[in-house]
Amino acid sequence: MVSKRMKIAAALAVIAVFVAYCVYASQHAFDTAGEPTVYPFRMDMGDKVLDTTLETYRGGDPARMIEFTLINPRVKRIYILFRASEVETDNPHLLKASASIGEGLGAAIGKGKLDMVPEDVIPREITWFQKVLIYSGFMGTESEPVIYFKTPNVGGTQDRIVVLRGIIIIESSTYENSYILASYVRQLVMA
Repeated sequence: MVSKRMKIAAALAVIAVFVAYCVYASQHAFDTAGEPTVYPFRMDMGDKVLDTTLETYRGGDPARMIEFTLINPRVKRIYILFRASEVETDNPHLLKASASIGEGLGAAIGKGKLDMVPEDVIPREITWFQKVLIYSGFMGTESEPVIYFKTPNVGGTQDRIVVLRGIIIIESSTYENSYILASYVRQLVMA
């Protein structure tokens, strides 16, 4: 017969393992393995030129991989994830970036390129639980891709778009640049 203490100890061990997994998963949700194929890319916005890179861990043309990740018959839901800045003046650019991609996806839905409704495009502030779901393979899949804005407040230091399987990371060194990069993704989705 198993004593009450043994049951409690076993339950605590299971909880400790689960917590350790969640902490690890939330810290490594967007880890990559291998070397990406890197394509330098210059974005001329008229009054501003942004030197950026498109990077893919999937192979092939990154622009086509962005399109395929977001516009294919298996996509059922798309998550747009970000972390708001503590500085209120940064957030309008992040809001515009998120809305820009939402606009492109809405146009794709309207044209029948996606078998979804607008409510299936879900913009959210990222949480540790969503990172656990991404790491565990429940989000950031072919049917539920993720667009993640890696802005300066969460370690964004470069201006680049990284394409993983089911995940697109828009990393920017400034909030204004996140809008510029998001506009590029919007154009790909709307084309």
